[in-house]
Amino acid sequence: MTENIANVDLTPTEIALRLSESVNSRVSNRQVNQLLEQLGLQKKLKSRKGKSKWQLTEKGQKYGRVYLVTNTNGNWSGNQIKWSQEVINRLQKEPHWLTA
Repeated sequence: MTENIANVDLTPTEIALRLSESVNSRVSNRQVNQLLEQLGLQKKLKSRKGKSKWQLTEKGQKYGRVYLVTNTNGNWSGNQIKWSQEVINRLQKEPHWLTA
């Protein structure tokens, strides 16, 4: 059973921008995804076409939800994990994320 969390709408790119502002240094969405994986909040899956996609873990359900999204042209749709503001607080507790 998952708990109900509010405002689950941040992408890794948006999280990276907020972290960059808070530490006055550039943080990439790749660093954010890697740290989310290291913390066990998501895991990387390889598709048959060689593309990677992220899967929310049970532990990650405390901070994120999976949504079906479609791009603005309507020619792509798929699952996307979006995260709560709480995950930023969790990431800031990790001293090594700046050096990733």
